Amino acid sequence: MSKLRFTQIYLVAIGLSAIAMLFHIELSNTLGIVALAVAVTILGLPHGALDFAVAKSLNYVSSGWTAIIFLLFYMVVAGLSILFWIELPGAALSLFLCISVFHFSADWRANMPPYARILLAAIVLTGPSVAYASIVLNLFTALLVSNEVAGWIIQAMQWVFGLACIGFLCFVISAVKNNNLKSGWQVIEWTGLIISSLLLTPLLHFTLYFCVLHSPKHLLDVSQILRVSFARVIVVSLPFVILTLLLAGALFKLIATEDIDVGLLRWTFIGLFGLTMSHMLLIHLWHRSK
Repeated sequence: MSKLRFTQIYLVAIGLSAIAMLFHIELSNTLGIVALAVAVTILGLPHGALDFAVAKSLNYVSSGWTAIIFLLFYMVVAGLSILFWIELPGAALSLFLCISVFHFSADWRANMPPYARILLAAIVLTGPSVAYASIVLNLFTALLVSNEVAGWIIQAMQWVFGLACIGFLCFVISAVKNNNLKSGWQVIEWTGLIISSLLLTPLLHFTLYFCVLHSPKHLLDVSQILRVSFARVIVVSLPFVILTLLLAGALFKLIATEDIDVGLLRWTFIGLFGLTMSHMLLIHLWHRSK
């Protein structure tokens, strides 16, 4: 399956979601959060579960001892990141958003200059703060961030969105003038991402992008580097997904005391933050080596 196919599936998903919104078909808050957790588990976790294979391709893992060292380092970074969020949630959320922009920008590294990739990723992440500021505020406060700090972050996101849109529009105009657009599907994908960030609810927008577009593209990249089929990559990732689920379930049982919608949302995102910090560091090194 090609990356174009993932783009097409993503666009169909956006279209169906938009139609559902027009007919006022919406999930309850609890069902929406549960759906997010399930989607991240099934479609999102595998793209990070292959980090061990990526580390082997970089020769970071060449023996039993180096494998243990790598896994310990990976877990320590994730654990410290989670503790950082619990102690300083506002700073951790701000850091998470900034690093996520840099990380997600790699989705378009093959056909866009660095500045344009950063601008598009910024639009994807900050768009929901424009039309759904109150919902985003509730999400951020559910993640342990105070109302005041969450309000500041949302205002910053709105400013970044406006500036990023202006900068990205300039890039598109320049690309059209210089005939640098390789495929019309690129423009359609960019348009879909921007519309999704403004139209769909924040959780739905994030779920569709992360699980339907970002994760599959990364899995495809890894499968090509490892020279194995896409299906084989999914199978290889399963043990790590299962282990992550067991650890997450144990932590949720021990730590979470809130209702399922608040607790599940909180620990899904904070857990993602921890795993993502380790994952982003490794993937950055991987991209630099290519």
